[in-house]
Order: sequence, then structure tokens, then C-alpha cells
Amino acid sequence: MSRRGENIFKRKDGRWEGRYICGRLENGHAKYRSVYAHSYAECSNKLRLARCDMLPVDDPMTVSELFDAWIFSRKNNIKQTTYASYCYMFDHYIRCRLGEYRIDRLSAFILERVLSELIECGGKNGHQLSSKTVKDITVMLKSLFKYGEVEYSLPDSMKNVTPPKCESAEIQVFKEQEIVKMRQYAIHSNISDLGILLCLYTGLRIGEICALQWGDIDLIDNVFHVRKTLTRIPNPDGSKPKTIVIIDTPKSKRLVRDIPIPTFMLKRLTEVKKHQQNDDYFLTGTQKYTEHRSYSSRYKSFLKRIGVPYKNFHVLRHTFATECIRIGIDVKTVSELLGHSSVKITLERYVHSDMDMKRQQLEKLYGSL
Repeated sequence: MSRRGENIFKRKDGRWEGRYICGRLENGHAKYRSVYAHSYAECSNKLRLARCDMLPVDDPMTVSELFDAWIFSRKNNIKQTTYASYCYMFDHYIRCRLGEYRIDRLSAFILERVLSELIECGGKNGHQLSSKTVKDITVMLKSLFKYGEVEYSLPDSMKNVTPPKCESAEIQVFKEQEIVKMRQYAIHSNISDLGILLCLYTGLRIGEICALQWGDIDLIDNVFHVRKTLTRIPNPDGSKPKTIVIIDTPKSKRLVRDIPIPTFMLKRLTEVKKHQQNDDYFLTGTQKYTEHRSYSSRYKSFLKRIGVPYKNFHVLRHTFATECIRIGIDVKTVSELLGHSSVKITLERYVHSDMDMKRQQLEKLYGSL
């Protein structure tokens, strides 16, 4: 929405919206209502009447109208990446399914049906949508409807929604012999390959390694500081270019962390850092960064070059976490190294017993009896 005048905004659908305070909640927060019109003058007139309680309340707004108001209210309080993510999820998955529904005519049944539909065929070409994306959409809708209840006294149908059960895909990891091969080739190779090895042994995400600069690497205390992440997002202004690159602090404070440098990489990193400036990016050795797509392509070429079957870049992180758990590193430490918001996430994702582990644990029982 674009703004013109006090509390009057031009909406994406071409109409004008005027917001006014219609009361106060128990906690003292203002409670808002809106009036709508097809011209600024008409909207301004309706707003004046509404403030004097001389105008009937408009019909409850649609889901799209509520989203536009909600996202506008949050734009200056959330990161650009989060803002872009909310807009993308709503435009691609919700607007076409629920956008024209009036809020007062929605039910938990309708919302649950839509979420189930997204799981079954909401992805590209009618394929399943990932469980993580559906969870993110559910969280967004809960926040959206809560806002509608607080600000406009609209019914919150998401309160009674039972989130659909999403079966998480089985986590892939690299095999032991593949890990050994990657280490043998990368440790003496170029800095791009060395970055792959760093991710394999520290659990860095691709956005974090792309944003890493040599000034973040402390070879005295043998740690590196994760302070930024690189992401390409749709241009928030809607103008050209369609997408822009954002290098910003991570969304969660837990993602800002210090990670010990693998001892076997110290000598190689020390050799390279002699020729680098602090503001040079790790992967390029210059003040120009590398993007996800470019680095993913180099990673794919690296695996092909050394004869290791391709798995996506995030499998490096999964492998690191799984190996940490397997050799007995405590879950809290693994959770902090990964930057998870809670130990529960680490437990649910990576702690599971395979048959060999079950057999080893039972042997301890047999030996004690």
C-alpha cells in the first residue's frame, strides 16, 4: 500500500483504505477499524464520519485485505528477508486459495483443508510441498489472524486449527568413505573447495559461508565468527531488478555464534590469510561476494571431479550434525554449533538410533546382568 494523507492508504487493488481508532483493549492498545472507497476524497469523507460514529461499519475484510494491513504494520519491525518470505508464501500459496474469503465466513475446517491440500499437491507441478514450508505458512497464518482479532475484532479461525501432520523427509548424509575422499581432495585444493570442507566440519549453511569474510576468522583463538548471512530475495519495492542480494545479521540470535576452526585446517587457512584483507570475502579473496547459485554449481562440480555422488549442499550440514551425535558429542553442544533455537529441534532432527547403535546399547545391558 502507498500512503497519502493521515491514516489513508492506496491499496494494491486500487481502492483507498482509511484506518481509525474505534476503542481500546484491556491492555490499553488501540483497536482499529477501516473504511474503503474508490477515491481519496470519498475515503477521507467516510473516515471523518466513522470517527464521529456516523457511518455503518463496513463488511468484514477479506483475507487478502487483512494480509495487506498486517504486512504493512510489520514491514519496519522485521528483516527484509522475513518480509519477502511472508509476501512470497502468501502470494504463491494462500492468496489464490483464500484471498477472496471474508474473514467472518472462514472456519477451521476450511483452513485445515487448505493446509492439507498444500501438503498433498501445493508444490511445483502439483508435487508435495515440504513439511517445513507448510509449518512456516501455518505460523504466518496464526500471526495474521491474531492480528485481525486484536486490531479489527475479527474472528480468529486459526485458533481452532489443528496443524496437519507432516512427514519429514529422511535426512541424507555422506558416507564415511565419501567424507574421507572430500577431505583428502579439498585440503590441498583451492579456497572454494576448502569452503566446502569447512561446511562439512562445522555445519555452516551456504548463506553463512557466502557471507563469511577473512576478518571473521580468528587464527589466534582458532575460531571463526558467524555474524552474517547472504540471501537473494524478491525486490521489496516491486521494481527492477526483480531480486536483490541481502547480507544481514541472521534472523535468530542463536545463529550469531563462534565456531572452533578444525585443527587440520589451521595451517592451510593461515597460509591463505597472509594474502587477504579483513573485508575480503572468504570464498573469493576479494571484496566481491559469491552467491548461492554460483557456489552450489562449484560444489556440484567438486563432487563430480572427485567421484562422489551428488547430494544437495545442505547435506554437508546434516552430515556434520549426524556425525557429532554418532561419536557422542552432547546434544546441547551440537545445538549451539548449528545455531538451533532450541535443543528440541536438534533432538527431533538428528538423534535417532539405528540398529548398530541399539545393539551396542543392549550389549552394555547384557554385560551388566
